[in-house]
Amino acid sequence: MKKSVKKLVWSFLITTATLIAGFAITFISFRLFDQLTANQMKILFAADILVLAAAATGVWYFYESKKAKKRRRKAFEKRHNERVAERKREIEEINKIISRTNIAA
Repeated sequence: MKKSVKKLVWSFLITTATLIAGFAITFISFRLFDQLTANQMKILFAADILVLAAAATGVWYFYESKKAKKRRRKAFEKRHNERVAERKREIEEINKIISRTNIAA
């Protein structure tokens, strides 16, 4: 339950930040539309695109790093479980050998 609430809050925060940034960029662009020349508007548009691309890249990197961490954790758990199972088999074999011998200690 806690995980889903945390995920919901993070999703809400990311969505809110994205909407605020988008509206701010749009507001600034339309506010300056009458005051800028055509070349200045092109530069402003290019800057808007670069800012949005940087934000998208940051979010993508964040989610990909989480996925990579999850994959590494699963791989580690798999190797760990294999080692544990191998040790258990070895101990069972040793116990079988000990139980077959009639050596009194």
